[in-house]
Amino acid sequence: MRTILLLLLSALVAGGPAMAADPGTQQAMLAEVNAVRGGMGLPPVRLEPRLSRTATQHSRDMLETGRLGHQGRDGSDPGQRLSRAGYRWSTYRENVAAGQLHPREVMYSWMTSPGHRANILAPDVTQMGIGFAGGPGVMAGGIPRMFWTMVLAAPR
Repeated sequence: MRTILLLLLSALVAGGPAMAADPGTQQAMLAEVNAVRGGMGLPPVRLEPRLSRTATQHSRDMLETGRLGHQGRDGSDPGQRLSRAGYRWSTYRENVAAGQLHPREVMYSWMTSPGHRANILAPDVTQMGIGFAGGPGVMAGGIPRMFWTMVLAAPR
């Protein structure tokens, strides 16, 4: 988690983007997700590298376009991005967020949103990936330029 802040600070100083599928951040988010799932009697999910790469790429896309959403700049949806990454999915869900600087903040945002919460608690997902991208400056409303993507899925 400290890595996120260091990457963001280095981006602010250098004037470029910070991107990562940082192992520490991934483990922190995995622990948060599995704690919530376990509390609801759901099985844990495990990290899947292709999901994290896809999540990181989508976060970078949102940073570069300045748009929060599930559609990529090329018109792709999450399923198309997963398929391009070579992940053969039977189901998927995607959560996106902007402005949070810490994994706990983004998890809080997702868990207080009914749709995002439903994605995290979906009984048919078995794997997840997490990625983020941040850059210097702020967006409208003083929101930090930090974008998060969580992909939850199950393989075929």
